[in-house]
Amino acid sequence: MLLGSTKVTTNINISWNQFAFDFGKVKLPKIRSLTLDVSHNKIYGHLPVVIENVLSLNVSYNMLCGEIPKGDNENNNDHDAYMYIHNKYLCGSPLSSCK
Repeated sequence: MLLGSTKVTTNINISWNQFAFDFGKVKLPKIRSLTLDVSHNKIYGHLPVVIENVLSLNVSYNMLCGEIPKGDNENNNDHDAYMYIHNKYLCGSPLSSCK
């Protein structure tokens, strides 16, 4: 509904809700201009590789796990540690390395 071949979506903010779903199963298109904020929810699972193309991302305060995909935006300032904090099992740059 929000994303599709005929949609021009550049900003999605669903933060501060009680959403609970597996983020790894979300089908996000490769939109480099997308700003995505899903912080402060109950979202679980791993981050899909396609998030490496997102311009700005905030997944903090959820229940995500696994390694953060590196991708093209590895050195992007909009992808700092604050955007990933408070996900107990999330690891990789810019957070602590995975063990």
